[in-house]
Amino acid sequence: MNIKFIACLAAAAALFGAGYYVADLSGQRDLAKATSSWDIARADLETKRADAEKAQRLAEQGQAKALTVAAENYERGKSDANQDADKALADLRAGNRRLRDQWATCQATASALSSSPSGQRADGEDRLREESIGRILRAVGQCQAQRDALQEALIGERKALGQ
Repeated sequence: MNIKFIACLAAAAALFGAGYYVADLSGQRDLAKATSSWDIARADLETKRADAEKAQRLAEQGQAKALTVAAENYERGKSDANQDADKALADLRAGNRRLRDQWATCQATASALSSSPSGQRADGEDRLREESIGRILRAVGQCQAQRDALQEALIGERKALGQ
């Protein structure tokens, strides 16, 4: 009786071990499939991340180029504005250009109010007026150049981002 019991127990242990071995092989196969699928997904994510980083770098380079061009154009516009203001002042001094009637009326009124009894203008009044006009023309030109450069930078940035 003990031998039958021991034989049954040994057979049950062998069957249990065989079942455990088969289950372990099946589990390893499932684990290998899951790991393989995980590795594929991770590789896909790495590829997408690398592509996104490359696109971001290209967009940043495009933005940098657009800003560089805009800055160069701004400096050129600022220089042109200064040259235009200097030319306008030279034309005013030479008599090749005249002020609008509103300015001329203002000037005549101011000179009538501030004129001395001898009828002469205050010293340096013409020079001060010309310098003021020059400052105004330079400021307007620089503002226009800045506006144009900012618009150009915005357009370049939008092109770089693909909008």
